[in-house]
Amino acid sequence: MDRIDAMKLFVRVAEAGSFSKAAVALGVGQPTVSRRIQDLEAQLDVILFQRTTRALSLTEAGERFYRRAVDLIADYESAEAEARGLQHEPVGLLRISCSNSFARRVIIPSIPPFLEKYPKIRFDVISDDALTDLVEEAIDLAFRFGQLRDSRLMMRKLADTPRALWASPDYLARRGTPTAPADLADHDAVLFRKGLYSDWTLSRGEEEVTVRVDGPFAASGADNLVQAGQAGLGILMAPNWLVSGCVNEGRLVRILPDWEMESLPVNCVWTAGRLRGKTKLFVDHVTEALKAAMTCD
Repeated sequence: MDRIDAMKLFVRVAEAGSFSKAAVALGVGQPTVSRRIQDLEAQLDVILFQRTTRALSLTEAGERFYRRAVDLIADYESAEAEARGLQHEPVGLLRISCSNSFARRVIIPSIPPFLEKYPKIRFDVISDDALTDLVEEAIDLAFRFGQLRDSRLMMRKLADTPRALWASPDYLARRGTPTAPADLADHDAVLFRKGLYSDWTLSRGEEEVTVRVDGPFAASGADNLVQAGQAGLGILMAPNWLVSGCVNEGRLVRILPDWEMESLPVNCVWTAGRLRGKTKLFVDHVTEALKAAMTCD
């Protein structure tokens, strides 16, 4: 095994945190992975992993080698692609992970124009409202919202997407239109399935108001909440990109438009190194697609 392959194996084990998980991802036996890591440690004359019966972790030398190995692998792959002319005609598979709603409204609509430019790319989109393990599923790019919980992942913020309150014309005809944040306490809300109520904070200039809301419907998926809002079950808090189609078609209208809510960050995350080649091209493309999706007429 040459040094680049050895470094790739080392990086995979470091990110998986387990010889066995890395072996499964690579399609080889666990003893083979362990032996190759031992050979690498012998070549370097240093211990890269702290091994216990319960966990596998990098030593200080392993941490330093990991940081350098990630960059060296990225540089090697970039040089290899350039030598083959692939920088100008990217090819291969892109495995994408995102929520069902983001796949439906942003990712999938953005793929056809991307393929017109780069027809040799292939996509495998894993859409799930639960977080997917990037290492175990060999994910190239994942799109996630809010603050990044896993500090081991690399991240690029694509946008801070505005959130606002929306309701169906039918609901407003039946229940009336709120004219101040305090009115929300007398209305039904459709909520993410985290509890029996939620606190919504709205701001206007220096003024900030928090209102506790509840309602008859809660769901775990954003698409279900949008459907519930359209069905007149209550008021919905959502980012523009999630409801722009419904708003443009008149199925939802914004309420309390003079008040703002905290934006929702949309991030692209990946396991290691720098965005290069087809991954960078697609992230740049999605960034522009997201801007278009946030537009409400």
